[in-house]
Amino acid sequence: MTPVLLVTSDGPFYPKRQLEIDLIHILRRNNMLKKFLQDETGAELAEYAVGVALLVAIGIVVYKVLGDAVNTSNASTGSKITGAKYP
Repeated sequence: MTPVLLVTSDGPFYPKRQLEIDLIHILRRNNMLKKFLQDETGAELAEYAVGVALLVAIGIVVYKVLGDAVNTSNASTGSKITGAKYP
C-alpha cells in the first residue's frame, strides 16, 4: 500500500505518517507526566520548608508570650539595682 501524498505549499505531506508522529509525541508527553507525578524528590524540600515555618511560628509565639514577662522581670530587677547602695 502506498502512502497518500498531499502536496502543500510547504512540500509533500503524508497524513498517516503525521498521525504516527503525533501519537509518538502524545505518548512521550504522557510518559513525562507520569514520571513527573511519581517523582518525590521535591517533596522532601517541601516537608523541610513546612517544618522550618512551623518552628519559626512557634518561636515567634514563645517570644511574644515570654517576652513581656522577661521585660517586666528585667524592669523590676533594674529598679531594685538603681536603689541599691554599695556598702
